[in-house]
Amino acid sequence: MRGLPRRAIAGALLAAALLIVPGAIPAVAAGDAGAPAANAAGVPGQTPVFCYYYIWFDPPSWNRAKIDYPALGRYSSSDAVVMRRQIEEAQAAGITAFLVSWKGTAAQNARLEQLAALAAELHFKLGLVYEGLNFARQPLPASEVAGDLQWFARTFAADPVFDIGVGGFDRPLIVWSGSWAFSTADIAEVVRPVRSRVIVLASAKNTADYVRVAPLVDGDAYYWSSVNPATMSGYGQKLHAMSQSVHAHGGLWIAPSAPGFDARLIGGTSVVPRNGGATLRTEFNTALSSQPDAVGLISWNEFSENTYIEPSMRYGRTYLDLTAQLINARAPVPATAVDSSGGGSGGLTTGFALALLAAIVVVIGWVRLRRGRTGRGSGPQARMRAAGRVVRRVMVGLGRRTSRWWLAGAAMIAAIVIAGASTEWYGAVAVSHPRTPDATSNYLGLRPAKASTQAVVVAAGDIACPAGQADIGDNTEGATDQIRAPRATCGQPATAKLIGQMKPDAVLALGDTQYPDGAYSQYERSYARSWGQFRAITYPAIGNHEYLTRQARGYFEYFGQRAGNQNQGWYSYDLATWHVIVLNSECQYIGGCGTGSPQERWLTADLAAHPNGCTLAYWHEPRWSSGTHGSNPLYSAVWRDLAAARADVVLNGHDHDYERFAPLSADGQMDTNGVREFIAGTGGESHYKFHLPATGSQVRIANTFGVLRLALEPGAYEWRFISISGATLDAGKTACH
Repeated sequence: MRGLPRRAIAGALLAAALLIVPGAIPAVAAGDAGAPAANAAGVPGQTPVFCYYYIWFDPPSWNRAKIDYPALGRYSSSDAVVMRRQIEEAQAAGITAFLVSWKGTAAQNARLEQLAALAAELHFKLGLVYEGLNFARQPLPASEVAGDLQWFARTFAADPVFDIGVGGFDRPLIVWSGSWAFSTADIAEVVRPVRSRVIVLASAKNTADYVRVAPLVDGDAYYWSSVNPATMSGYGQKLHAMSQSVHAHGGLWIAPSAPGFDARLIGGTSVVPRNGGATLRTEFNTALSSQPDAVGLISWNEFSENTYIEPSMRYGRTYLDLTAQLINARAPVPATAVDSSGGGSGGLTTGFALALLAAIVVVIGWVRLRRGRTGRGSGPQARMRAAGRVVRRVMVGLGRRTSRWWLAGAAMIAAIVIAGASTEWYGAVAVSHPRTPDATSNYLGLRPAKASTQAVVVAAGDIACPAGQADIGDNTEGATDQIRAPRATCGQPATAKLIGQMKPDAVLALGDTQYPDGAYSQYERSYARSWGQFRAITYPAIGNHEYLTRQARGYFEYFGQRAGNQNQGWYSYDLATWHVIVLNSECQYIGGCGTGSPQERWLTADLAAHPNGCTLAYWHEPRWSSGTHGSNPLYSAVWRDLAAARADVVLNGHDHDYERFAPLSADGQMDTNGVREFIAGTGGESHYKFHLPATGSQVRIANTFGVLRLALEPGAYEWRFISISGATLDAGKTACH
């Protein structure tokens, strides 16, 4: 070894490095959910992405027509800290510019100027959406529109912030929202004085209307947030026709895309489900296929219509991260790519690789210090001199011949260990790899009950208010869509008292157990003081709010092994004669919920392995609902599996109400051989209203905290929904299949 050439040593180290890099440090590439995207404005040949942005928020605005809130809190659009953070997050996702919704008022003028100053500081771009209709959806006077646009041109036409500079957008951009409600004479009057200084796009909804105004404007931006790409035939063809018409007249075309839509909070009935990101993927790629000059992403923060991608309490960063993927990829992104928290498919984690290299350096340093200590004196000064020599030698390559034996050995060990880790010799240390589900994984066995043949369980979700919150009136999520609870303390102490009186064998917590974000400190200060007294008999399901703490760590730390594997959140157990299954409804964090997903494969294996006479399953977000969130097709596959296995009962939360359904078939039709669903989002946090009854809905109770009591008998189940007053509001008994 003493004669080993220095090049051989360097080669061994290089081999180790090459083995580390592919698995240890993921490339920033399309489909890396957590990676910042390159700004499209700086990538030649890419279609820019403009995101509609609203500056009309004041703190009281969040009390109207909202069921979700920004992760930044219920902000004011005058808050410079909020504006800065929003710009930084949009930049990181690759968004080219905000299209700022604006009318010529003193408050909005001031906010626009403030936003423009911050955008200039952060090298971000802005465009303008002029709101040409009043709140009654009637056109503003043409003279008022003309005056506002001329003020904008005087104030900002020369401002580089509004010079987007890509895709033909070589002057400040104004999208005239509601142009279809104005006559051609009015449009000509408004546009003529400013057209040389700004680009003015119409907002025509069809080719006929665009042809009507084409000579007077510079193109079209279609704000089509309410389209359902899953149900509307000819959707893509319409965008293509609009594009052809606009381009035939020499105009610029901004094609629309949105993550979803819900008009119910603003008096409408149209709903376009988000479908776990599938809607946004479809609409974004359809917009791109129309060959636009830019994609108009609807929206950054239109919370009332459920089109926002801004990080929120409900969705976290899911839709902003998906936007970054789509902007990077410019090609369809698979459903599983929405998950930004999962491990890779092989190789070392960055932390493990760095730790390994650090250990090698420590060994080298220890050897050199020993050599320095024995050969050149002792004591603190000698040790410091030896340490200095070690650092110098490491930095220059450790070139002394006497060092080669341990340098070569360290390199070889590094190469062997890293190669082993890359081929999963150390897979358990590096990352958790998907495995084929089996019948025994995540099965907790028979759980204790007072009787061997019967068990009593109580269930509810959406439980504990944030710590320190005394008044439920301060926690309602949008007064227009919720029924305010009486002016009293949050409901979880009362529902916990009710559970204590029932003395059940098990407590089934149906998700969103601790608001606002499932942080461990919140559990300790709120949930633990009410429902926490039953933790020893609680079998929880995870909800969306738990994931607002990274990887739902607070939830898994608080409930421990009862919550299942932290990377999964699903498990099963037996209670008396019943088999009970707990699923994770937050599909974006677990590789999806559809057919063939890890959870769905485990479910089919578990059902096959436990053919009990009666089966109950529960998870947080319902497949069927008449409440605020409505029915969610993300859970179609698991519902089909349960129906095929002749399961009996499904329990959910998420909508803060109580609802009971008739037994439903795999496709949601009433069927005596189907599965009966109960929603009990009544644990104490707040109340929601109902909307149009879903198929099979039999009982709907709002404005009431309470719990669902189930007596699980051999071959049957009995239910009672009991309010905190002690009144039984719904009851019945049914035989199992």
